[in-house]
Amino acid sequence: MKETLSQFIERHEGRRYKVYKCSANADTLGVGHNLINGLPPHIEEYFKKNKKITDAMIDELLETDIRHAVADCRVLFPEWNNFSERRQYALTDFVFQLGFTRARKFIHSIACINVGRWEKAGEQMRKSKYAEQVPSRAREVIEMIEEG
Repeated sequence: MKETLSQFIERHEGRRYKVYKCSANADTLGVGHNLINGLPPHIEEYFKKNKKITDAMIDELLETDIRHAVADCRVLFPEWNNFSERRQYALTDFVFQLGFTRARKFIHSIACINVGRWEKAGEQMRKSKYAEQVPSRAREVIEMIEEG
């Protein structure tokens, strides 16, 4: 069975019912949901009462966060629709983890991707703090970007 985008991201992020610190030291919940982005009112109310959330709530947050990451990818990569599914998964995971503000700072990698220089983009990404902070995740994502 093929891994879905949600499963791919969850494999990298994990699933947590209570607040934890992510690799960037931000308060996080569910599957990599940064609490700086807030919670929908019904989830926030449940969380305040129970100090944890349910699987259904985690799935809801993940679905919303993936939609936002894909929308951000469409901004960063005008040819997004022409990318292979593997590259779309990899880039969505990358933007999901970093967020749009940090991801867009990868100016050289983005420029390389936008002209189809996939290996050069990967080379640039390997030199980043991202690759140092999450080495196995970054290696997988970069290989997917390079190989398509």
